[in-house]
Formats: sequence, structure tokens, C-alpha cells
Amino acid sequence: MKIAVKIIAVLAAAIGLMAVFAGSRVLLGLYDPGYQYFTSLVSYNVIMGTVSAFAGILIWTRNRKALLISFVILGAHIIVLLLLKTVFGDVISEHSVNAMTFRVSVWIVLTAGLSIIKAKGK
Repeated sequence: MKIAVKIIAVLAAAIGLMAVFAGSRVLLGLYDPGYQYFTSLVSYNVIMGTVSAFAGILIWTRNRKALLISFVILGAHIIVLLLLKTVFGDVISEHSVNAMTFRVSVWIVLTAGLSIIKAKGK
């Protein structure tokens, strides 16, 4: 199970760092994605990317708060995805919806993996 925890930690940190890198480039004007985007959504992605990278560290060190932060990240992403599909559905780019769907999917897997590991007591 130690290897599984390390894999989950690396994936959590990697997805977070990708969001920070991509979002920061857009926010700093270094990259134009070629479609209309909401600065607030990009800012959210950078902030949550930072939180995800931090979560990766907590998971790696087997901190007792790791599972909680995983659930918080997953919950936040689900709420944002629901908002994108409902409230902003007619104005948000499909790329943004797909990216958030990917994040939700990844965090479902990571959180489930951590939950299983915790349930087994390892």
C-alpha cells in the first residue's frame, strides 16, 4: 500500500502543478488559449492547483488530514462543474467544462484510493 499512497501523492501534486502552470500563463498574459475564458475560473484553477500540490505533500507524508483535503478538493471541483454546466452553461467554453470534468474524474479516483487505503488501516 505504500507504493499506492506514493502514486496517489504524485498524481495529486502533478495535476495541481499542471493547473498552476497553465493557469498562471493565462493570467500573466503569456498564453492566449484561443477561446473566451473567465478570469475568475482560471484564478480558481490556479488556487486549487496550489491546494492540490499541497495535498500531494500531505498524502506523501501520510498526514491525517490528507483524506479530508482530498474530499474538500473533490467537493469544490464538483460544485464548480455543476455551476459551469448550469449557471454558465450557455457562455462557458466546452474546453473549460472538459477540463473540470477531467479534474473531478481524477479526484474521484484519488479520493476513492485514499479511502480504501485508510479503511484497510495501512
